[in-house]
Amino acid sequence: MISLARLAMRGPLFAAGLAAALVLASLLLGVLLIPAGALVALTTLRHGPREGLKVAAIAASLVVAVRLGMGHALPAALLLCLVAWLPAWLMAELLRQRRAQAWPLLLAAALVLGFAVAMRLAVGDVVAYWREVFAPVFAALEKDSGTKFDQAELAAFASLLHAGSLAGLQMMLAAEILLARWWQAVLYNPGGFGAEFRELRLPRGLAIAGGVAALAYGFGGREALGFAVAGDACVILVVLFALQGLAVIHFLARMRSLAVGWLATMYVMLVLVPQVTGPLLATTGLADNIADFRRLRRRQTP
Repeated sequence: MISLARLAMRGPLFAAGLAAALVLASLLLGVLLIPAGALVALTTLRHGPREGLKVAAIAASLVVAVRLGMGHALPAALLLCLVAWLPAWLMAELLRQRRAQAWPLLLAAALVLGFAVAMRLAVGDVVAYWREVFAPVFAALEKDSGTKFDQAELAAFASLLHAGSLAGLQMMLAAEILLARWWQAVLYNPGGFGAEFRELRLPRGLAIAGGVAALAYGFGGREALGFAVAGDACVILVVLFALQGLAVIHFLARMRSLAVGWLATMYVMLVLVPQVTGPLLATTGLADNIADFRRLRRRQTP
């Protein structure tokens, strides 16, 4: 991965070509959108917004040319480029100006929330939408296993799919800007990424906003757009606070000189059982947002 960043820093044509190739490859392996966006973000962090936009424009031209040559529609190719590079460019410019990782993560959360609102306005019932999208999968499962899913089970699963799509999008955008910042630190400021990440702290008011959103979703009419969006906001906030929880864990591991194996175990658990580890990290981040454990720890440490 570092070799990829070094090659991209040789010039805008290198960066654009690599970013375009990764976006095209992401049509087969979606996770490649992360390094594709990170390359544009890295260029923006290192050389400024104009160079980042230049790389994104060249890469988009390459992607559009290839997709049109393969017989695909122009709007779909342009949408793919916008999703891949516009958020990364915006987050990188905000991080370059503010020099704190919380700000691009908040911007990513706002973008995902805007996507959630647009989706609800476009399709209406998101549960019905996801049920229709995955209807062939449900039918195949019923045919293979002989198990008949009732409507309540299908609705619950479709609701989880919607929440998972928002969490996945939020994590993808966060991974883009964090990967770009790590690349920048490794190439030009060794150790800088870890020091900056351990200081990741979301605004205090975000805990209050999370509480209001949870109450609105829990006690409001979930069919209404406002209350449904409050539920979407809760999902996005869980991801944000989980990232702050990660920063707290890394800070405490650094202060107590814990072995790398402890952190490695945590990340393995996060991959294997995210439904358990994620909420635990979010709870840690929420508690730190209220009590500021890191400031207290510094006061106790001579």
